[in-house]
Amino acid sequence: MNDKKIKIAVSAIIAFAIAMLSFAAGFLTERCSSSRAVSSYEWALKTIKDNYYFGEPDASFTDTALGAISDKYLDPYSEYYTKEEYEQVIKSNQGSKSGVGISYAFVEGRGIFIGSVVGNSPAYSAGLRAGEYITRGSVEGGSEVVFDSSDSFSKFVSPIGDGVKVKLVSEDGNSFTVAKSEYTACYTSLSTATTGWTFGDSADGGLALYEQTSLRMSYLPEGCAYLRLDQFFGTAVNEFYSLVEKFNAAECTSLILDLRSNGGGYVDVMQDIAGAFADGKSMLAMLSRDKKGREDKFYCKKISDPAQRIDKSVNVFVLANAGTASASEALIGAMVCYGALDYKNIFVSQYSDAYINWLYPDGKGVKNARSYGKGIMQSSFTNFSTGEVLKLTTAKIFWPDKTTCIHDVGVTVGDGCTPLPAEWEWTKDDAELKTAVEIIKDRI
Repeated sequence: MNDKKIKIAVSAIIAFAIAMLSFAAGFLTERCSSSRAVSSYEWALKTIKDNYYFGEPDASFTDTALGAISDKYLDPYSEYYTKEEYEQVIKSNQGSKSGVGISYAFVEGRGIFIGSVVGNSPAYSAGLRAGEYITRGSVEGGSEVVFDSSDSFSKFVSPIGDGVKVKLVSEDGNSFTVAKSEYTACYTSLSTATTGWTFGDSADGGLALYEQTSLRMSYLPEGCAYLRLDQFFGTAVNEFYSLVEKFNAAECTSLILDLRSNGGGYVDVMQDIAGAFADGKSMLAMLSRDKKGREDKFYCKKISDPAQRIDKSVNVFVLANAGTASASEALIGAMVCYGALDYKNIFVSQYSDAYINWLYPDGKGVKNARSYGKGIMQSSFTNFSTGEVLKLTTAKIFWPDKTTCIHDVGVTVGDGCTPLPAEWEWTKDDAELKTAVEIIKDRI
């Protein structure tokens, strides 16, 4: 495997859209196919023919193993799952995960770049954060291993069993002790200049909200809060509204919503979160349109409690990058369309040449100073005879104005967004965020 591809081998359960290149999570809406007993090929062929947005498979489809159809016949966002695979997907998307909780890639001359750290994971609890570079490590009681490629890191961590302590050492000498385990993912955190809140394990299972002063960001201006939202899965809705209550209780007047590298998730999670910015009303959050022109309307959650709403007087700013995709882009669109967000207050990462050349050495696929551009929706269809599932692209997505579709385009500087210099996807001190804050100080 190419060392420059993000790998999530540390996790034993499928994790979507948390790495730099993991943009295929997208919208997932559960639908059911006929329960009539048919062969897998008959079921798959009919399901694709009836629902796939980009056309029908040709006659050679029946010569292909079902597990390979997504590679040969379907777009990158469509997928075939066995019953067992799909059960793992659902479990992961509900927040139940296993492993260390990181995504990574190798950077020549630096080491293993940590692209993401799942909230409440063993890696997060050990203090490891996105932007760190790991150069060497050792299993408890074993000799030290130097990492000179992604493969060397993968071969080091993959055989390690649950509960076995591993020491990872960064390029600047910091060490982090982690052990694989099962955990419940946390998708959010909130920071002000004086304190912060995030979610961790509760005594009776699940997650509980905890205040952590270590999350404070002293460089935030008075009355400004920073809210990180990693994905639209699991307990993200409950987490988000708990933090909105903290935001309002602190009488904050400005909000920085960080959607960088948030590759999407479930439609209903996006709808629920959009409700916080809709002035309490059940406004249109997005519109889907299938290949036959049929439309489905998706409305944001009606929020009656003012403590769970972001008031219209609040200055809202959004951070986005090339990994901000799908549900994240739909949320941005809804906020723009009903007046909660101005284009100029959307900051899009403008990557350095060094990062672009590392990520795209062939010069293809560069997405810079924009969001990802995923304006299509996937739906999941179950074959009840076997339990297997087809996730198919079934519709294009439009913003509440019913005309704007950002697919293959994204939200860009050309729309009026503010470009934000970014050395890398993440840096240890998040210099990109600090630069945004300095600009925001002049806008509030």
